[in-house]
Amino acid sequence: MTSASDVWRSPEGEHFRSWGPEYGSSVVTLRPVAYDPDTGQWSTDRNAVPVEVDATVFEETYVQVLLERLRDPRITRLTGLVHELLADYERSTGLPPADADAIRAALDAVAEIPEEARQRRHAAASSAARQGFHRGRGR
Repeated sequence: MTSASDVWRSPEGEHFRSWGPEYGSSVVTLRPVAYDPDTGQWSTDRNAVPVEVDATVFEETYVQVLLERLRDPRITRLTGLVHELLADYERSTGLPPADADAIRAALDAVAEIPEEARQRRHAAASSAARQGFHRGRGR
């Protein structure tokens, strides 16, 4: 049904991570989570008491929240500052900077760096595991 990485919004607007129903159980266990706007990540509140919801009610009323890609808070802050500068320039001159689109495109490219780095690390780890596995097998 769900995995521990799923984040769900309750009808009341609270957010939870679902551990799903136990086999043969009609109850879904939920743990409260908090969103960090700087990183775009959800973290589970380990001190909060888990909430149990009837599985049917859960499926009918809770909405899955799409998880965002990993973001670096420094890049997020830089993006905000640059957008403020562009807006200030436009307010003071009445026109956007001539290269505003190029600046925004460059910021979007920089925002992809954490995700690209994560993918490279994953590929490198997978490759090392495969090579180690094959080397060890021949012995």
